[in-house]
Amino acid sequence: MTEQQVRNNICIAVPRTSSHRLCISQILELIRGKKHFMDVTDGDLDNLDSFAPVPLMSPPAGVTHQVLVEPILSNVSESSMESFLTEFSSFRTRYYQSQSGKESGDWLFAQVKALLNRYPSDRYKTSVRQFKHSFPQSSVIARIEPVSADANAPIVIVGAHQDSVNQWNPWFGRSPGADDDGSGTATILESLSAILESGVLNSEGWTKPIEYHWYAAEEGGLLGSQKVAADYRERGAKVYAMWQCDMTGYQPPNLAEVIGVSTDFVDPPFSKYVKLLVETYGGVKAVDTKCGYGCSDHASWYKAGYPAVFTFEALFENSSPYIHTSNDDVSHISFSHMAKFAKVIVGWTIELSFD
Repeated sequence: MTEQQVRNNICIAVPRTSSHRLCISQILELIRGKKHFMDVTDGDLDNLDSFAPVPLMSPPAGVTHQVLVEPILSNVSESSMESFLTEFSSFRTRYYQSQSGKESGDWLFAQVKALLNRYPSDRYKTSVRQFKHSFPQSSVIARIEPVSADANAPIVIVGAHQDSVNQWNPWFGRSPGADDDGSGTATILESLSAILESGVLNSEGWTKPIEYHWYAAEEGGLLGSQKVAADYRERGAKVYAMWQCDMTGYQPPNLAEVIGVSTDFVDPPFSKYVKLLVETYGGVKAVDTKCGYGCSDHASWYKAGYPAVFTFEALFENSSPYIHTSNDDVSHISFSHMAKFAKVIVGWTIELSFD
């Protein structure tokens, strides 16, 4: 394999204050041990102080748009998510350096494009693009904005990662990635579908652009999201807040259903607001949990200086035992649990993007 295909002598950040250079075999040991890391070899998020500072943003004072959100929630379809996730997890692997990882990303892009095309409107503009990387898999970015939007209006972002990994053989091993993170990918797509189907974006009072992101190469050390977040910062893009949705599908047996809200590498006021949204629209309890450094793509946005939040399917110690293996398939997925996340994301998107 070429140097582009396999990054040797990788510089990774594990604890908060240091980085280390590791070879690929050492990186695989981290993956097998479910140790989180950020690949900072390219330095995408270094030296951002030379760019304009990120304006400080605050969450809404409360939940004020129930009259808009509540009718949308019935559009969230468990069967639709199951159909999507069954197909998405059928690729042999979605590893970002593999051919099937490229093909799965292209398929996802086509699904998002088809969804946006089903709901044209003269009140808003839609677009979807592939954010190209040096590796085969592209990140996917969908944008919906009011025709009359203020050019300086900050963006409301929802994200998930599209790639998967087999901890023993990343390039060729079977890696359905149904939970990690096919579940998050399907969840945010379903929330977007529910919003578009409702027609709520034709209403008065919607002022902020909405973006849904599906990042490539999260399992490689947040590679895709680092490139995207750095690009937004360098362009001076204003972001109201970013929510990362990584793993929404596993419900631990014999435990109460909860939504975990991460407490590290996040914006505390927006995380507190997410807990309010969970209680209002999710119908389950929100619980604090801690993931560790570089746990998912929210860390890229946090490092870039933007407000970011991260939710999880349970307490981290109760997460799926099947991830990074060939057993991470739809047989271990609770689509009713995923639906609760999708409903909260609907609430997030509407509450933050409407005045």
